[in-house]
Amino acid sequence: MKKNINKKPLIGIIGGNGKIGNWFKNFFESQGLKVLISDIDTELTNIELAKSADIVMVSVPIKVTQKVIEEIRHFVRKDALLCDNTSLKSASVAAMKKAKSGVLGIHPLFGPQILYLERQKIVFCRVKDNQWVFFLKNLFIKNNAKIIEVSPEEHDYQMAIIQALIHFSNIGVARTIYNQKINFNSSFFTPTFRLQSLIIGRMLAQDPKLYADIEMENPYFKKILLEFEKEIKGLAEDVRKKDTKKFSKKFEEVSSYLADFKRIAEIKSTEVLRIVDHQPIKIKNKEKIPVFDFIRKKKIGFLGPAGTFSHQAALSVFPRNSNLISFLTIHEVFKNINDNKIDFGIVPAENTISGIIPETNNALFDYPLKTTGSFNFQIKHYLLGMAKKKEEIEIIRSKQQVFSQCQKWLRDNLPKVKHEETTSTTAPILENKGRNIGFIASEIAGKIYKLNVLAEDIEDNKENFTKFYLISKELDRNMQKKLKANKTLLLLSVYDRVGILRDILDIFAKNNLNLTSLQSIPSHSKPWDYLFFLEVVVFYPSAKVKKVLKDLEKYCPVVRVLGVS
Repeated sequence: MKKNINKKPLIGIIGGNGKIGNWFKNFFESQGLKVLISDIDTELTNIELAKSADIVMVSVPIKVTQKVIEEIRHFVRKDALLCDNTSLKSASVAAMKKAKSGVLGIHPLFGPQILYLERQKIVFCRVKDNQWVFFLKNLFIKNNAKIIEVSPEEHDYQMAIIQALIHFSNIGVARTIYNQKINFNSSFFTPTFRLQSLIIGRMLAQDPKLYADIEMENPYFKKILLEFEKEIKGLAEDVRKKDTKKFSKKFEEVSSYLADFKRIAEIKSTEVLRIVDHQPIKIKNKEKIPVFDFIRKKKIGFLGPAGTFSHQAALSVFPRNSNLISFLTIHEVFKNINDNKIDFGIVPAENTISGIIPETNNALFDYPLKTTGSFNFQIKHYLLGMAKKKEEIEIIRSKQQVFSQCQKWLRDNLPKVKHEETTSTTAPILENKGRNIGFIASEIAGKIYKLNVLAEDIEDNKENFTKFYLISKELDRNMQKKLKANKTLLLLSVYDRVGILRDILDIFAKNNLNLTSLQSIPSHSKPWDYLFFLEVVVFYPSAKVKKVLKDLEKYCPVVRVLGVS
């Protein structure tokens, strides 16, 4: 009987509700393939899945992989493919060899947080080829992944160094830092420490049980660990004896061995340091200090120049003697917080008339910062100028959105006046304050730039409010309390597939949580097409939030708590 080589396979993932299993589920579905899932809490059993699927993928913890394979291998059809995606390959491949089906060991050299396959690497340990081995290979290559073909034994030996040894040494460094219980001063952070702290922070965000399995289940790591212990003891002895000659010789041996890599590492690490967040992992919480003392010592950025509605909004929250600093763009506000040059930022998020502010949403995605609260500020437009009467005005300068919010008043009162659009309500005031020129801006702008108020409250809709976010490096409990922030702001990335939004909303409904805001923007990353910003009526942090975040991982490759609102 001739096989249909154009047939789309039915994918079955055992452990598909786990992080990496769910990643593969979403990836396959984004490619138009149907996926079956069996897991601890599913009605579909592992054996039922094994009988049905064309490609059976085992995606369970390393410790139980062999047991699960032994349970289902004889139920996988001869014309199907049995594969696994665990970090170790020797034991799992040996167990799969006894299946009558095709057999393939897979190891994705990336975690479930990646957004797309481009330039990612996937290990293939080919054992028994059939059409589905080549189907998977072509599918991954089509999505710009790189396939590395190697034997299970060579794979595990490499992982003993690349994964087990490196993770072990990083855990040792992290534990030593933890035991010191000191407060770090960022003034002392060296480039090497900043890079190392980022790597340690990334590692500590992962599942500790997975890391324990990587260390303890790799058959090659015990020998390497003995060698590592020997080297550490030798270096420690050199330091204790102040044996510079011996220490330097060991250093130079490694340096010479990695001669070709040194220059590349130096250049690349410098590039990384230019763009990454410079804060290390946090070892100890800062001591709480009273709100007003806390505010007085902080720098607060706002979207300027001085006199903008953002400036006036900042003054409604912070005392007038606060250290307020203006920036020309929202991006600059975020960047200066990220670079530790200011402590807080006031940025517009949404207007009741104009809608969301895309630049703020994009910055929330681009920067690892937090919303530490929000507040609504009523927008009242004033006609300002050097003239004594509004009839003297021949040109009005302001932002396009402002003209649209005042069009009825302008049409009824100054129908013949020319409108000139600008990038800010206050920037044109700095450029030219001729007697025939008027400006639509905030009340505070008139006071700052000594302009006459020619008309006030000229907005067409009196229910004109802008929601502002207070942005900071970390969630600040004092300001959260001051702003009475009781909602959680989430960012989700999703695959573009039928029913995905329904599935996500169903999670909140099942947990009896109300959404007060749901916004989407294109992500520009394949295979995910959209980013969702959700505002949930639940205090953060709480057990409910933790449960929802875990449930969302089934459908969303990236789930981030942006902060509170």
